[in-house]
Amino acid sequence: MTPDQLVRAAAALANARKGPAIASLPADGIPWSEADSYQIQDAVIAKLGEKIGGWKVGISPLGGYLAAPIFASAVHQSPATLPARDFKIIGIECEIGFRFNKALPVRSQPYTRDEVLDAASLHPTIEIVDSRYQDFRSLDRLITLADNINNGALVYGAAAKDWDGIDLTHPPIEVTADGKPFADCTGLRAGTPIELVVAAVGHANRRGGIAAGTVITTGTHTGLVFTEPGVKIVADFGKLGRVEVSFPK
Repeated sequence: MTPDQLVRAAAALANARKGPAIASLPADGIPWSEADSYQIQDAVIAKLGEKIGGWKVGISPLGGYLAAPIFASAVHQSPATLPARDFKIIGIECEIGFRFNKALPVRSQPYTRDEVLDAASLHPTIEIVDSRYQDFRSLDRLITLADNINNGALVYGAAAKDWDGIDLTHPPIEVTADGKPFADCTGLRAGTPIELVVAAVGHANRRGGIAAGTVITTGTHTGLVFTEPGVKIVADFGKLGRVEVSFPK
């Protein structure tokens, strides 16, 4: 992308965070590669004066992994109360996350699996899906990648203990909305949480590293289910703990 195209794309997304949703990016600001989308992510962060407090990660259809930053202002400890007016839509995804208790600064050598796990604790998480687009599901994946893969916020529960030996790809998760069943646990559709968190650290190592306190979330186990203002969502991960978030009107 040219510098001017990048500025226009970032301005459109930054403005949509504060105002109405947009149909798409400007025609001359459409990303044509994952690298373009990552440039737009970084430019939006800079324009809004935000800091990175987390990452979300997934499998790329081209092979390898996709990642997006989560703003520090959007990362919350459970139980969280997030006003519904702060979101355009409220989608719920229950995931496994890792919170980094020490920094992993940029270095030339990739961090190993053991180094990553030694630096982090495991937490149950709820990702709140939101979008700056009017209909993100109708858009090309690179356009949604530019918008931080539709992240609205992230809520994390207390650190899990003694999780070795638990099937992290298919953990038991019961999700309720105001006490009633809300979402089914289908398991992680691609990859494993540990594989994905290591990949996310590798990605972040090329974009400034991991600061202490960063939370990486590794993909939904419950699909994407939408809720309404005024609802309280609770996700019980069994031995891995629980996480809850309310969306007052």
